[in-house]
Amino acid sequence: MKHDYRIEGHVNGRHVLGRGVGEIDVATGVSEMEVCFERMADGWDPRSIVLMCCDRALVMAARETADTVGMFRASGGVLSIGGHLPGNGRDSVLRTAEGELMAHVRATSTTDFRSGQPFDHSRVEGGISHLRRGVNGIRHIPAFDGVMMQAGPNLVVVTTRFTAELEDGTVIHGSTNYPHYLPEQTMEIPEHQLLHVESVGQELDGDHLHSTVTTQILPLASPGTNLTDSPAERVPAAA
Repeated sequence: MKHDYRIEGHVNGRHVLGRGVGEIDVATGVSEMEVCFERMADGWDPRSIVLMCCDRALVMAARETADTVGMFRASGGVLSIGGHLPGNGRDSVLRTAEGELMAHVRATSTTDFRSGQPFDHSRVEGGISHLRRGVNGIRHIPAFDGVMMQAGPNLVVVTTRFTAELEDGTVIHGSTNYPHYLPEQTMEIPEHQLLHVESVGQELDGDHLHSTVTTQILPLASPGTNLTDSPAERVPAAA
């Protein structure tokens, strides 16, 4: 399924604007995008969007395995982050191993793959980024994963953790929280599921970005006990 793609907004006090097209295949779990950027804020690398904010096609494309329910099937093809549920924006942080903040970005989005003119549109609502393309931008993103779960009526939360190798050799670590609102949810997510991003391939040539992401969903049993009440979790306060 092909779709329109747009990202806009601001980061580092500067505008971001990119337009392009994407395509998803739920049978293989592959999502592809071609985006041309009219504006790219200094210190911001669009190769970070697969980690931090603005690629909901990858979760829509995720291939289901036994006893799992993918976002495309659960949502009926339409979802949003922010806007419909106040306070439920997307939030992402990247840090070095020493704790230095490299990026902190907030974003919202609307994705509608039902029919007619399918689209995936995101807005960067602000934040900071110190990922300078050609200096310490994103060089490689290894496979990463996250937990996907039903968090309430029409609300599916995905929280990912990841690393990225930068062009200067630094390895950074991060996490992103995605509260997806599914206004026409057709079925609930069973228990907890693992969203596994098998591979991320990206090429940034000037203002043009091409990306290919392969994703699958695996079953993940929910915790069987309340660990916070377990004696092993009770750590005595320091004297």
